[in-house]
Amino acid sequence: MTDESPARRFASTESYYAEHRPGYGDALFEFLAERFALGDESRVLDLGCGAGQTTLPLAERAGHVLAMDPNEEMVRHARRRASEAGVETVEWVVGSDADLRVEMGPFRLTVMGRSFHWMDQERTLDRLFRATEPGGGVALVTDREWLTKGQANWQAAVYEVTEQYLDDLPERVDPAAVSYDDPWDEKLRAFGFEDVETLEFDLHREWPVDGIVGYVFSLSYCSPDRFGGDAEAFETDLRARLTAFDRERFEQRATVEAIVGSKPTDGDRSV
Repeated sequence: MTDESPARRFASTESYYAEHRPGYGDALFEFLAERFALGDESRVLDLGCGAGQTTLPLAERAGHVLAMDPNEEMVRHARRRASEAGVETVEWVVGSDADLRVEMGPFRLTVMGRSFHWMDQERTLDRLFRATEPGGGVALVTDREWLTKGQANWQAAVYEVTEQYLDDLPERVDPAAVSYDDPWDEKLRAFGFEDVETLEFDLHREWPVDGIVGYVFSLSYCSPDRFGGDAEAFETDLRARLTAFDRERFEQRATVEAIVGSKPTDGDRSV
């Protein structure tokens, strides 16, 4: 969680987020649809929906999706993307985890994609447990943010250019060495969810130069606002550095992780 206003965390990134943040692949959503028996009668919550990267695949598999995000401009982009895709079964709400209410449910499934780390996690899981149908559940979805954790030489080069412009850039780390004092699977169990499992889905992505530039600008700590008047110079330097690799597209081997838990069918919180 952070003290920064939820609505401001991604200010100025919204158009880049909508255009250049990748999705999670079909395998994840097929798994969720099967595990939670999603169908035309299912009601799903996408909490922290961003620009709709999880909303649209969920809408293909459920009858109704409630999509919430604190950033109004992000929601506007998500609405546009849904309209362009012909999706009409989404209810859009501008709000954060603090605005989540039990009476918004019941939900068959709640998905949080790249958003749970921003939230008041205990409060959110408590409310979600009560708002979830018996037998329904929660999925915490993330993938490796490659600017600081990607190990490819081109990813390191992108970081080096970015570091020349931003003083407070998070350090690059080896993802294999990262450990968590409060694992999310244990949190799900602590708040009453059962049959908790962690799954990984491998993806192959290819990034054009435009996509790399857009992705960097989509990050909360690399937003155009944070570059200020240097944004154009940074983009010029980054494009030049990538052009030096003499390739049109850059490969990324990505892993999407989903931590999934179910509410007991009797509805009780047995913890």
